[in-house]
Amino acid sequence: METALTSAVIAAAAAICAAVVSWFRAFQSRRAADREHAWRRFVWSIGDQRSKAEYDISIAVLRELEHVAWWSKSDRGLATRALRRVTPPDERYDDREEHR
Repeated sequence: METALTSAVIAAAAAICAAVVSWFRAFQSRRAADREHAWRRFVWSIGDQRSKAEYDISIAVLRELEHVAWWSKSDRGLATRALRRVTPPDERYDDREEHR
């Protein structure tokens, strides 16, 4: 009886560990996909724009990327610097509270 109980406890612990590892791997995979998508958006937004509409969209993308919570601080800073570089001084705004 005691051996069966010990085996059941070990099996339950192994199942819980497997579930935690599986969840963590899925979380990391999803986060990597999100980062890759954000990086592609960033690269597109600093690329050559051909029309005013594309320029407006790229500025909006950079403004949103400045405030992505799960991006690293250095990545958000990169988006801020890119936004300053591609936006003429008369179009810049400092209303940071609006986008938080």
